Parts: sequence; C-alpha cells; structure tokens
Amino acid sequence: MAERFLILAVIVTAVAVIWLGLRWRTSRVRRHGALDLVRLEHPAPLVLAFSTPECVPCRTQQKPALDELLRRYPDLLEVREVDATVQPELAERFGIMTVPTTVLVSQHGRIVAINHGVARWERLASQLSLNGAHAPKPR
Repeated sequence: MAERFLILAVIVTAVAVIWLGLRWRTSRVRRHGALDLVRLEHPAPLVLAFSTPECVPCRTQQKPALDELLRRYPDLLEVREVDATVQPELAERFGIMTVPTTVLVSQHGRIVAINHGVARWERLASQLSLNGAHAPKPR
C-alpha cells in the first residue's frame, strides 16, 4: 500500500513540476518578449504555429484547425508555420518545449496567448478576439 502511495506521489510531483516549468517559461517569454526575432509584415494578428516534421498531431489536428481559421478569417490574420528544428533559436526564445505550440500575437505586437498542445480554431479565434469580426458563413 505504501509503495502505491509513493508511486502516486512521484507521478503527481512530476506532473506539477512540468506544469510549473511550462507556466514559468510562458511568463518569462511574456515578460522579456521574443518578437524582435519575428518581423510583423502587416498590422494584423499573427499566429506562430510551432511544429516538427515528426509531429503527427501537428499535421492531423493543428494544421486543419489553422486552415479553418484562415478560411473563416482570410484577411484578418496571418499564420506562420515554424519548424522548431529549422529555427531552434526562435523556438528557444519563445520557450517552446513541446509541439504543437501556437503563439498568438496581437496586431500591436503583444503576445496574447501561448497554447501548448493542439488548439482548436474556435479557441484561437476567441483568443485573438476575432469572434466578433465579420467572417464568411461556413459552407
């Protein structure tokens, strides 16, 4: 019985440490900024979608969500896909430890949200305050 409790305590502690580490890195990025490595080409919200070639959820879940977001709001935002293995300095600067990760930047250049894991298009639109924007009706 004591062994099971010890194993459970170790698992809970590991999950808590990982969660706190992700929260710390996210807050560090927001405090220090990382946008000097990203050129904003036009004044629109920006979604940086970090992935790797081996990432199956990136291709099967995150990419379709980003495509749907672009389909619904074609001229209101920009989506850039970033291969974390090709641009490791950018991934490090944003504190990317897992893929898929999406970094949402407002049209004013402020980091709005960082999503670790798959984020559905509805969540991304909400975080960028696009839900009130005029979007074409879904077909």
